[in-house]
Amino acid sequence: MKIVVIGAGELGQMLAERMSVSRHDIVLVDREKSEFAQVRDKLDVGMVTGDATNVSVLKRAGILNADLLLAVSGDQPSNMLACQLARHFHCGCAICRVYSSTVFSAADGVGPEFFGIDKWFSSPEECHKHIMEVLRYQCVLEQMEFSNPEATMVAARLGDNSPLAGKSLKDLDADGLMGDIRFAALVRNRQLKFPHGDSKLMVGDRIYIAGRRNSVEAFLVNGCGQQPPTGRLVIIGGATMLTELLVKSLQKIGMQVCVIESDAERQEEFLGKMPSHVDVRNGDPTNSDVLEEAGIRDCYAYIGAELEDERNILSCILAKRMGAGKVVTVTHKPEYISMVPEMELIDCGFNSTVESANAVFRLMNSGTIRIDSNLQAFHAYLTEFRIQPTSRLIGKRVSDAKIPHDVVLAMIFRDKEVITPVGDTILDNGDVVVAIVTADAEAAVLPYFKG
Repeated sequence: MKIVVIGAGELGQMLAERMSVSRHDIVLVDREKSEFAQVRDKLDVGMVTGDATNVSVLKRAGILNADLLLAVSGDQPSNMLACQLARHFHCGCAICRVYSSTVFSAADGVGPEFFGIDKWFSSPEECHKHIMEVLRYQCVLEQMEFSNPEATMVAARLGDNSPLAGKSLKDLDADGLMGDIRFAALVRNRQLKFPHGDSKLMVGDRIYIAGRRNSVEAFLVNGCGQQPPTGRLVIIGGATMLTELLVKSLQKIGMQVCVIESDAERQEEFLGKMPSHVDVRNGDPTNSDVLEEAGIRDCYAYIGAELEDERNILSCILAKRMGAGKVVTVTHKPEYISMVPEMELIDCGFNSTVESANAVFRLMNSGTIRIDSNLQAFHAYLTEFRIQPTSRLIGKRVSDAKIPHDVVLAMIFRDKEVITPVGDTILDNGDVVVAIVTADAEAAVLPYFKG
């Protein structure tokens, strides 16, 4: 597939790096030649320096025969104009990064299609959505989406009082708790393991549970003893666009909210946007006295949502030490993608670059990947593979497929159906297979699906 990527910053480079594994023909476009310094050394992709809103630049990038345009620069107007030009040149599909859905107005007939945008995403809205997902249950650390909207994979940590601790997967199946879910992987003592029937779960394990959304949720409630919180306090550090989205959603599910903003002027402005019963106070969330006064010792969760990564990490560590039930940090710099999962006092970390990349992969549908920060520490990814008509897998049982041992099949999408694969599951033409693969195994396993 011929793909033109607008923006060679952190997001553009991450997308190019992962998509190049699938042998796509990729061209990066950026105004700044300096953005290509790292790309040139590690990626086999085309590079065009120039303004992507300039027709001649887009033509040099190959827009005339492009299958896909990814407009993911940090300049929203440029992204939108590039999509308009792509539509004019009959590009197959244009995916656009915007900062807020408010840029569109359905009532005025100004939707994404008005700008030539086929699909779009917003980094703050992606972070907001995934933070809200992990706040629903105390044990959930991350919830991943796929091309089939009925499917999900949840990463959860087994706490000290988890009813699953000490039980094997066979025990859970005998208790009727497994249903049609799949334990795809677990991380224990900083080692990635692929569990089987005799595998016993232990306190501290990070487990990956895959299946239909309703089945996974039923397991969290019945198997893990989890219940959604209601009426509890959530404290947020930083009055940002992300915070505004979080406050609205938390209010809808009956949660109490306190926002702490260190800048007095920004605090006043934010207070004016909020209903009177939302507590918006001026203070430094990295100060223990400020957190104490906000009620940190009894809060259900603390979220570090400031624009500075280091302050978010620091306030989360402090909040956890002071007794916050769950702490969630938001980061933006790529260097924190692998560092935050190693910080034991931080329960969940969401990196805006990773969330944006996963949004793009989801919008691209099958044949793409999902990045989980913890799995990435082991150079492993969640990947969707489509079984092609020439594949050697068609008609074979999973147990007979001879897929490399370091590839784990988590789910199969067949039309709208979500299938939990077992040994006797027969693979078929057109199936989309979700697998956990290592970077080394990904290239080796591709021929199995393509033939």
